[in-house]
Amino acid sequence: MPIYEYYCHRCQSRFELLRPISRMDDPATCPRGHEGAQRVLSLFAAFSSGEEGTSALGGSGGCAACAGGHCATCSFS
Repeated sequence: MPIYEYYCHRCQSRFELLRPISRMDDPATCPRGHEGAQRVLSLFAAFSSGEEGTSALGGSGGCAACAGGHCATCSFS
């Protein structure tokens, strides 16, 4: 079962839940008991070593529209 990341607008916290894929977009209850938290894109980072040294590869969270946290609809801008 995959781990999904959620954001609670009421207490402004991010948290993770282990859920089946069929429930990934269902609203969640945050650890503080607030209902209605929404799934967000998770942040990640990966490192790779090669002939030119170590480089970082990364991603960012945000809304589904921009995936970068910089548009008018993002919660994390």
